[in-house]
Amino acid sequence: MSDTYYQLPLDLEGILERRQLPRISVQESIAQHVYLLLTTHFGEARYEPDFGCQVWEQDFEAMATMRWKDRVQQSVEQAIREFEPRLMQARVQVAVLDFELKGVSQRIRRRLEVTVTASLYRTREPFTFQASLFVAPLSVD
Repeated sequence: MSDTYYQLPLDLEGILERRQLPRISVQESIAQHVYLLLTTHFGEARYEPDFGCQVWEQDFEAMATMRWKDRVQQSVEQAIREFEPRLMQARVQVAVLDFELKGVSQRIRRRLEVTVTASLYRTREPFTFQASLFVAPLSVD
């Protein structure tokens, strides 16, 4: 396993001009990769149709149910087991929160809070990742 990790998105112009790319720690690299897993729907990555998670496959009407949260949690844990070998014993917590936007018309959006706790495979150091995703706009009259 390489000890050099690069920041996403890659600076392709810098690569072509042979400039030194910004480097990041293994924890930052894992966090970027987990975020990519969370924000990718199945079939979006042509090289691996199973890359991603179930967040984008679900009906947003059912977001507040425990079954929906359990399926998303299991999907994210499975994706980490399959596509992030630098982590072990990953546990995922999912919470759905309503977030109100005030403006011309009142809107409520659903915010998905995802927390991942795990250990680094190589060093057994603890790893924590947290992300918030806005996933479902709702209009309210």
